[in-house]
Amino acid sequence: MTRLLLPPLARALHRPFLAFSPRRQLTVLAIESSCDDTSVAVLDTPSATSPAKLLFHQTITSPNKATGGIHPILSLNSHRQNLAPLVEAALQHGTPDIIAATRGPGMTSSLACGLDTAKGLSVALRKPLIGVNHMLAHALTPRLCAALGEGVEKAPEWPFLTLLVSGGHTLLVESRALTSHSVLAGSIDIAIGDMLDKVSRSVVPERVWVAQGEAVAYGRVLEEFVFPNGEQDWDYTAATKRGDCERWGLSAPLTKARIPQPESFSFAGLGSAVQRAVDADPNMGEEDRRSLGREAMRLAFEHVASRIVAALKKQQGIKEVVVSGGVASNSFLRHLLRVWMKEEREGVSLICPPIKYCTDQAAMISWAAAELWRDGWETELGVAPIRKWSLDDAVVTEEGAPEGSGGVLGVTGWKRRHNPSVDVRLS
Repeated sequence: MTRLLLPPLARALHRPFLAFSPRRQLTVLAIESSCDDTSVAVLDTPSATSPAKLLFHQTITSPNKATGGIHPILSLNSHRQNLAPLVEAALQHGTPDIIAATRGPGMTSSLACGLDTAKGLSVALRKPLIGVNHMLAHALTPRLCAALGEGVEKAPEWPFLTLLVSGGHTLLVESRALTSHSVLAGSIDIAIGDMLDKVSRSVVPERVWVAQGEAVAYGRVLEEFVFPNGEQDWDYTAATKRGDCERWGLSAPLTKARIPQPESFSFAGLGSAVQRAVDADPNMGEEDRRSLGREAMRLAFEHVASRIVAALKKQQGIKEVVVSGGVASNSFLRHLLRVWMKEEREGVSLICPPIKYCTDQAAMISWAAAELWRDGWETELGVAPIRKWSLDDAVVTEEGAPEGSGGVLGVTGWKRRHNPSVDVRLS
Protein backbone atom coordinates (compact mmCIF):
# COMPACT_ATOMS: atom_id res chain seq x y z
CA MET A 1 0.00 0.00 0.00
CA THR A 2 1.35 3.42 -0.95
CA ARG A 3 2.07 5.63 2.05
CA LEU A 4 0.58 9.11 1.91
CA LEU A 5 3.27 11.70 2.57
CA LEU A 6 2.04 14.96 4.07
CA PRO A 7 3.92 18.26 4.00
CA PRO A 8 5.49 19.35 7.36
CA LEU A 9 2.68 21.74 8.37
CA ALA A 10 0.01 19.15 7.56
CA ARG A 11 1.87 16.54 9.60
CA ALA A 12 1.99 19.01 12.50
CA LEU A 13 -1.75 19.57 12.28
CA HIS A 14 -2.38 15.84 12.48
CA ARG A 15 -0.29 15.40 15.62
CA PRO A 16 -1.91 15.57 19.05
CA PHE A 17 -0.63 18.12 21.59
CA LEU A 18 2.45 16.58 23.18
CA ALA A 19 2.35 15.66 26.83
CA PHE A 20 5.15 17.00 28.99
CA SER A 21 7.20 14.67 31.14
CA PRO A 22 7.45 15.53 34.86
CA ARG A 23 9.93 18.25 35.76
CA ARG A 24 11.41 18.43 32.28
CA GLN A 25 12.94 21.58 30.92
CA LEU A 26 10.49 23.49 28.73
CA THR A 27 11.17 25.88 25.90
CA VAL A 28 8.93 28.96 25.62
CA LEU A 29 8.75 31.21 22.56
CA ALA A 30 7.33 34.59 23.56
CA ILE A 31 6.24 37.73 21.74
CA GLU A 32 5.95 41.23 23.22
CA SER A 33 4.20 43.91 21.14
CA SER A 34 2.12 45.93 23.59
CA CYS A 35 3.49 49.33 22.57
CA ASP A 36 6.35 50.36 20.26
CA ASP A 37 8.82 47.53 21.01
CA THR A 38 8.75 44.41 18.87
CA SER A 39 10.43 41.68 20.89
CA VAL A 40 10.81 37.91 20.59
CA ALA A 41 12.50 35.56 23.05
CA VAL A 42 13.13 31.85 23.41
CA LEU A 43 13.61 30.69 27.00
CA ASP A 44 14.61 27.32 28.39
CA THR A 45 13.09 27.02 31.85
CA PRO A 46 15.27 25.58 34.62
CA SER A 47 15.20 21.84 35.20
CA ALA A 48 16.55 19.61 37.94
CA THR A 49 19.92 19.56 36.19
CA SER A 50 20.05 22.76 34.11
CA PRO A 51 19.55 26.48 34.90
CA ALA A 52 17.28 28.75 32.92
CA LYS A 53 18.76 30.01 29.67
CA LEU A 54 17.76 32.58 27.05
CA LEU A 55 18.42 30.95 23.70
CA PHE A 56 17.26 33.97 21.71
CA HIS A 57 16.22 37.50 22.65
CA GLN A 58 15.94 40.47 20.33
CA THR A 59 13.99 43.74 20.50
CA ILE A 60 13.41 46.40 17.84
CA THR A 61 11.92 49.79 18.77
CA SER A 62 9.74 51.75 16.38
CA PRO A 63 11.15 55.10 15.19
CA ASN A 64 9.71 57.92 17.32
CA LYS A 65 12.03 60.90 16.90
CA ALA A 66 10.08 62.57 14.07
CA THR A 67 6.80 62.37 16.00
CA GLY A 68 8.27 63.35 19.38
CA GLY A 69 7.10 60.13 21.00
CA ILE A 70 5.17 56.92 20.43
CA HIS A 71 2.88 56.92 17.38
CA PRO A 72 0.32 54.07 17.16
CA ILE A 73 0.40 53.70 13.36
CA LEU A 74 4.20 53.81 13.14
CA SER A 75 4.38 51.30 15.98
CA LEU A 76 1.97 48.93 14.21
CA ASN A 77 3.91 49.23 10.95
CA SER A 78 7.12 48.44 12.83
CA HIS A 79 5.55 45.31 14.33
CA ARG A 80 4.35 44.20 10.90
CA GLN A 81 7.78 44.76 9.41
CA ASN A 82 9.89 43.19 12.14
CA LEU A 83 7.88 40.52 13.94
CA ALA A 84 7.93 37.75 11.32
CA PRO A 85 11.72 37.97 10.73
CA LEU A 86 12.32 37.86 14.50
CA VAL A 87 10.08 34.81 14.88
CA GLU A 88 11.86 33.13 11.98
CA ALA A 89 15.20 33.72 13.68
CA ALA A 90 13.85 32.47 17.00
CA LEU A 91 12.61 29.23 15.46
CA GLN A 92 16.16 28.42 14.37
CA HIS A 93 16.69 27.42 18.01
CA GLY A 94 14.22 24.56 17.76
CA THR A 95 10.52 23.93 18.20
CA PRO A 96 9.17 25.44 21.42
CA ASP A 97 6.89 23.64 23.89
CA ILE A 98 4.77 26.72 24.66
CA ILE A 99 3.83 29.82 22.64
CA ALA A 100 3.26 33.04 24.61
CA ALA A 101 2.32 36.60 23.77
CA THR A 102 1.34 39.76 25.58
CA ARG A 103 -2.47 39.94 25.57
CA GLY A 104 -2.76 43.27 27.41
CA PRO A 105 -2.75 45.93 28.59
CA GLY A 106 -1.45 48.08 25.75
CA MET A 107 -2.32 49.56 22.36
CA THR A 108 -4.94 47.29 20.83
CA SER A 109 -3.57 47.21 17.28
CA SER A 110 -0.04 46.50 18.48
CA LEU A 111 -1.23 43.80 20.86
CA ALA A 112 -3.28 42.16 18.10
CA CYS A 113 -0.26 41.92 15.82
CA GLY A 114 1.71 39.91 18.36
CA LEU A 115 -1.21 37.90 19.71
CA ASP A 116 -2.43 36.87 16.25
CA THR A 117 1.07 35.79 15.29
CA ALA A 118 1.27 33.69 18.46
CA LYS A 119 -2.11 32.09 17.68
CA GLY A 120 -0.87 31.10 14.24
CA LEU A 121 2.26 29.54 15.73
CA SER A 122 0.18 27.71 18.32
CA VAL A 123 -2.04 26.16 15.66
CA ALA A 124 0.74 25.40 13.18
CA LEU A 125 3.06 23.84 15.75
CA ARG A 126 0.29 22.26 17.83
CA LYS A 127 1.57 23.91 20.99
CA PRO A 128 -0.42 25.51 23.83
CA LEU A 129 -0.93 29.27 23.88
CA ILE A 130 -0.61 31.55 26.91
CA GLY A 131 -1.76 35.17 26.77
CA VAL A 132 0.21 37.14 29.35
CA ASN A 133 -0.67 40.26 31.35
CA HIS A 134 2.11 42.74 30.56
CA MET A 135 2.20 44.22 34.07
CA LEU A 136 2.32 40.78 35.69
CA ALA A 137 5.37 40.02 33.53
CA HIS A 138 7.10 43.17 34.80
CA ALA A 139 6.35 42.17 38.39
CA LEU A 140 7.84 38.71 37.83
CA THR A 141 10.99 39.97 36.09
CA PRO A 142 13.23 39.62 39.20
CA ARG A 143 12.20 35.96 39.38
CA LEU A 144 13.34 35.54 35.78
CA CYS A 145 16.64 37.28 36.55
CA ALA A 146 17.22 35.06 39.59
CA ALA A 147 16.64 31.96 37.45
CA LEU A 148 19.05 33.27 34.83
CA GLY A 149 21.61 34.26 37.48
CA GLU A 150 21.62 37.84 36.19
CA GLY A 151 21.63 40.67 38.71
CA VAL A 152 19.21 39.19 41.25
CA GLU A 153 20.60 36.74 43.78
CA LYS A 154 17.29 35.45 45.10
CA ALA A 155 13.79 35.55 43.69
CA PRO A 156 11.35 37.62 45.76
CA GLU A 157 8.97 35.52 47.84
CA TRP A 158 5.26 36.14 48.24
CA PRO A 159 4.02 38.49 49.50
CA PHE A 160 6.00 41.47 48.20
CA LEU A 161 5.29 44.97 46.94
CA THR A 162 5.82 45.84 43.29
CA LEU A 163 6.36 49.35 42.00
CA LEU A 164 5.51 49.33 38.29
CA VAL A 165 6.73 52.52 36.63
CA SER A 166 6.64 53.10 32.88
CA GLY A 167 5.41 55.45 30.18
CA GLY A 168 1.89 54.11 30.51
CA HIS A 169 1.58 53.02 34.15
CA THR A 170 2.45 54.02 37.70
CA LEU A 171 1.23 51.36 40.09
CA LEU A 172 2.09 50.16 43.58
CA VAL A 173 0.91 46.58 43.91
CA GLU A 174 0.83 44.05 46.73
CA SER A 175 1.61 40.69 45.13
CA ARG A 176 0.46 37.74 47.26
CA ALA A 177 0.66 34.96 44.70
CA LEU A 178 1.03 34.49 40.95
CA THR A 179 -2.58 35.45 40.21
CA SER A 180 -3.42 37.35 43.41
CA HIS A 181 -2.64 41.07 43.55
CA SER A 182 -4.04 44.30 45.00
CA VAL A 183 -3.34 47.75 43.62
CA LEU A 184 -2.45 49.96 46.59
CA ALA A 185 -1.80 53.18 44.64
CA GLY A 186 -2.24 54.38 41.07
CA SER A 187 -1.92 57.60 39.11
CA ILE A 188 -4.91 59.93 38.98
CA ASP A 189 -3.64 61.61 35.80
CA ILE A 190 -0.57 60.64 33.74
CA ALA A 191 2.12 58.03 34.28
CA ILE A 192 5.54 58.98 35.62
CA GLY A 193 7.23 57.88 32.41
CA ASP A 194 4.94 60.12 30.37
CA MET A 195 5.80 63.06 32.61
CA LEU A 196 9.55 62.41 32.36
CA ASP A 197 9.30 62.21 28.56
CA LYS A 198 7.54 65.59 28.49
CA VAL A 199 10.14 67.13 30.82
CA SER A 200 12.88 65.71 28.62
CA ARG A 201 11.46 67.33 25.50
CA SER A 202 11.07 70.65 27.37
CA VAL A 203 14.42 70.78 29.16
CA VAL A 204 17.01 69.00 27.02
CA PRO A 205 18.56 71.41 24.48
CA GLU A 206 18.30 70.94 20.74
CA ARG A 207 21.97 70.03 20.28
CA VAL A 208 21.38 66.82 22.24
CA TRP A 209 18.46 65.75 20.08
CA VAL A 210 20.47 66.17 16.88
CA ALA A 211 22.81 63.41 18.07
CA GLN A 212 20.01 60.94 18.83
CA GLY A 213 18.95 58.09 16.54
CA GLU A 214 15.47 57.55 15.12
CA ALA A 215 14.27 55.60 18.19
CA VAL A 216 14.70 57.86 21.21
CA ALA A 217 14.41 56.82 24.87
CA TYR A 218 13.39 60.26 26.18
CA GLY A 219 13.68 59.38 29.86
CA ARG A 220 17.20 58.02 29.41
CA VAL A 221 18.22 61.17 27.49
CA LEU A 222 16.91 63.32 30.37
CA GLU A 223 18.82 61.31 32.97
CA GLU A 224 22.07 61.52 31.01
CA PHE A 225 21.62 65.27 30.48
CA VAL A 226 20.87 66.23 34.09
CA PHE A 227 23.51 63.84 35.49
CA PRO A 228 26.33 64.07 32.92
CA ASN A 229 28.81 62.50 35.36
CA GLY A 230 26.46 59.79 36.53
CA GLU A 231 26.32 59.05 40.26
CA GLN A 232 28.94 61.71 40.99
CA ASP A 233 26.23 64.29 40.29
CA TRP A 234 23.49 62.75 42.44
CA ASP A 235 24.33 64.49 45.73
CA TYR A 236 21.39 62.82 47.43
CA THR A 237 21.72 61.35 50.91
CA ALA A 238 19.47 60.77 53.89
CA ALA A 239 20.36 64.24 55.15
CA THR A 240 19.26 65.96 51.92
CA LYS A 241 16.56 68.56 52.52
CA ARG A 242 13.38 67.48 50.79
CA GLY A 243 10.39 69.50 49.73
CA ASP A 244 9.32 72.03 47.12
CA CYS A 245 11.76 73.71 44.77
CA GLU A 246 10.97 77.41 45.19
CA ARG A 247 13.50 78.56 42.61
CA TRP A 248 11.56 76.99 39.76
CA GLY A 249 8.11 77.12 41.34
CA LEU A 250 7.90 73.33 41.56
CA SER A 251 5.79 71.67 44.23
CA ALA A 252 5.84 68.09 45.42
CA PRO A 253 2.74 66.38 43.94
CA LEU A 254 -0.42 66.25 46.07
CA THR A 255 1.19 67.91 49.11
CA LYS A 256 -1.27 70.78 48.91
CA ALA A 257 -4.35 68.55 48.71
CA ARG A 258 -6.91 69.16 51.46
CA ILE A 259 -7.20 65.45 52.15
CA PRO A 260 -4.07 63.24 52.18
CA GLN A 261 -4.00 60.80 49.27
CA PRO A 262 -1.39 58.13 50.04
CA GLU A 263 -3.14 55.78 47.60
CA SER A 264 -2.63 58.16 44.64
CA PHE A 265 0.16 59.31 42.36
CA SER A 266 -0.01 62.53 40.35
CA PHE A 267 2.51 63.86 37.82
CA ALA A 268 0.62 66.15 35.42
CA GLY A 269 0.99 69.24 37.61
CA LEU A 270 4.73 68.78 38.03
CA GLY A 271 5.20 68.36 34.28
CA SER A 272 3.17 71.51 33.59
CA ALA A 273 5.20 73.51 36.13
CA VAL A 274 8.41 72.53 34.34
CA GLN A 275 6.97 73.66 31.02
CA ARG A 276 5.95 77.02 32.53
CA ALA A 277 9.47 77.54 33.89
CA VAL A 278 10.97 76.87 30.46
CA ASP A 279 8.46 79.14 28.71
CA ALA A 280 9.20 81.94 31.20
CA ASP A 281 12.89 81.97 30.21
CA PRO A 282 13.37 81.28 26.48
CA ASN A 283 17.12 81.90 26.82
CA MET A 284 17.63 79.49 29.72
CA GLY A 285 21.20 78.21 29.80
CA GLU A 286 22.21 74.57 29.96
CA GLU A 287 23.17 74.58 33.63
CA ASP A 288 19.81 76.01 34.58
CA ARG A 289 18.11 73.44 32.36
CA ARG A 290 20.04 70.71 34.16
CA SER A 291 19.03 72.09 37.54
CA LEU A 292 15.37 72.30 36.52
CA GLY A 293 15.32 68.77 35.13
CA ARG A 294 17.13 67.41 38.17
CA GLU A 295 14.66 69.00 40.60
CA ALA A 296 11.68 67.74 38.63
CA MET A 297 13.12 64.23 38.70
CA ARG A 298 13.84 64.45 42.44
CA LEU A 299 10.31 65.61 43.29
CA ALA A 300 8.71 62.91 41.14
CA PHE A 301 10.85 60.15 42.66
CA GLU A 302 10.33 61.37 46.24
CA HIS A 303 6.59 61.35 45.55
CA VAL A 304 6.87 57.69 44.53
CA ALA A 305 9.05 56.86 47.54
CA SER A 306 6.58 58.43 49.96
CA ARG A 307 3.80 56.14 48.69
CA ILE A 308 5.97 53.06 49.10
CA VAL A 309 6.83 54.02 52.69
CA ALA A 310 3.16 54.69 53.50
CA ALA A 311 2.15 51.30 52.07
CA LEU A 312 4.87 49.46 53.98
CA LYS A 313 3.64 50.96 57.24
CA LYS A 314 0.18 49.51 56.55
CA GLN A 315 1.15 46.20 54.98
CA GLN A 316 2.89 44.43 57.84
CA GLY A 317 5.20 41.56 57.03
CA ILE A 318 6.37 42.84 53.65
CA LYS A 319 10.14 42.50 53.43
CA GLU A 320 10.77 43.03 49.72
CA VAL A 321 9.92 45.75 47.21
CA VAL A 322 10.31 45.01 43.50
CA VAL A 323 10.86 47.96 41.16
CA SER A 324 10.19 47.23 37.50
CA GLY A 325 9.12 48.85 34.24
CA GLY A 326 10.95 51.21 31.90
CA VAL A 327 11.43 54.01 34.45
CA ALA A 328 13.06 51.49 36.82
CA SER A 329 16.09 51.65 34.53
CA ASN A 330 16.75 55.15 35.94
CA SER A 331 19.79 54.77 38.22
CA PHE A 332 18.97 57.89 40.23
CA LEU A 333 15.52 56.48 41.03
CA ARG A 334 17.14 53.31 42.36
CA HIS A 335 19.57 55.33 44.50
CA LEU A 336 16.84 57.59 45.90
CA LEU A 337 14.61 54.63 46.79
CA ARG A 338 17.48 52.88 48.56
CA VAL A 339 18.13 56.04 50.59
CA TRP A 340 14.46 56.21 51.58
CA MET A 341 14.27 52.51 52.46
CA LYS A 342 17.37 52.75 54.63
CA GLU A 343 16.07 55.82 56.45
CA GLU A 344 12.36 54.99 56.68
CA ARG A 345 12.02 51.18 56.51
CA GLU A 346 15.25 49.53 57.61
CA GLY A 347 15.24 45.81 56.80
CA VAL A 348 13.13 46.05 53.64
CA SER A 349 15.01 44.89 50.54
CA LEU A 350 14.75 46.77 47.25
CA ILE A 351 14.95 44.42 44.27
CA CYS A 352 15.66 45.94 40.85
CA PRO A 353 16.26 43.85 37.72
CA PRO A 354 19.25 44.66 35.51
CA ILE A 355 18.48 47.68 33.35
CA LYS A 356 18.16 45.63 30.16
CA TYR A 357 15.21 43.75 31.70
CA CYS A 358 13.35 46.86 32.91
CA THR A 359 12.09 48.03 29.54
CA ASP A 360 9.50 46.12 27.49
CA GLN A 361 10.93 42.86 26.21
CA ALA A 362 9.83 39.31 25.47
CA ALA A 363 12.05 37.56 28.02
CA MET A 364 9.73 38.62 30.83
CA ILE A 365 6.73 37.40 28.81
CA SER A 366 8.34 33.98 28.38
CA TRP A 367 8.95 33.67 32.13
CA ALA A 368 5.44 34.80 33.10
CA ALA A 369 4.02 32.25 30.65
CA ALA A 370 6.14 29.49 32.21
CA GLU A 371 4.87 30.40 35.69
CA LEU A 372 1.26 30.46 34.48
CA TRP A 373 1.72 27.08 32.79
CA ARG A 374 3.19 25.61 35.94
CA ASP A 375 0.19 26.99 37.84
CA GLY A 376 -2.15 25.13 35.50
CA TRP A 377 -3.30 27.82 33.05
CA GLU A 378 -3.37 28.16 29.29
CA THR A 379 -5.29 30.38 26.88
CA GLU A 380 -8.00 29.56 24.38
CA LEU A 381 -7.28 30.34 20.73
CA GLY A 382 -10.31 32.62 20.32
CA VAL A 383 -9.18 35.36 22.69
CA ALA A 384 -8.83 39.03 21.76
CA PRO A 385 -6.30 41.63 22.93
CA ILE A 386 -7.22 43.68 26.00
CA ARG A 387 -6.42 47.41 26.04
CA LYS A 388 -6.95 47.78 29.81
CA TRP A 389 -6.37 44.79 32.08
CA SER A 390 -6.04 45.40 35.81
CA LEU A 391 -3.90 43.29 38.11
CA ASP A 392 -6.24 43.99 41.03
CA ASP A 393 -8.21 40.96 42.23
CA ALA A 394 -11.25 43.18 42.83
CA VAL A 395 -11.46 44.23 39.17
CA VAL A 396 -13.20 42.03 36.59
CA THR A 397 -12.00 43.29 33.21
CA GLU A 398 -14.25 41.27 30.91
CA GLU A 399 -17.81 39.98 31.30
CA GLY A 400 -17.83 36.22 31.12
CA ALA A 401 -14.69 35.77 33.20
CA PRO A 402 -14.82 32.81 35.61
CA GLU A 403 -17.14 33.56 38.55
CA GLY A 404 -15.26 34.91 41.54
CA SER A 405 -12.19 35.76 39.44
CA GLY A 406 -10.64 39.18 38.98
CA GLY A 407 -7.31 40.74 38.17
CA VAL A 408 -5.09 38.44 36.10
CA LEU A 409 -7.89 35.85 35.90
CA GLY A 410 -10.65 38.45 35.45
CA VAL A 411 -10.79 38.02 31.67
CA THR A 412 -12.29 35.45 29.32
CA GLY A 413 -10.25 32.77 27.61
CA TRP A 414 -8.42 31.10 30.48
CA LYS A 415 -8.70 27.34 30.72
CA ARG A 416 -7.38 24.88 33.24
CA ARG A 417 -5.08 22.17 31.99
CA HIS A 418 -4.69 18.71 33.49
CA ASN A 419 -2.06 17.85 36.12
CA PRO A 420 -0.68 21.35 36.77
CA SER A 421 2.62 21.89 38.62
CA VAL A 422 4.17 18.56 37.62
CA ASP A 423 5.41 19.51 34.17
CA VAL A 424 7.83 22.36 34.75
CA ARG A 425 10.35 23.19 37.40
CA LEU A 426 11.01 26.88 38.04
CA SER A 427 12.96 26.80 41.29
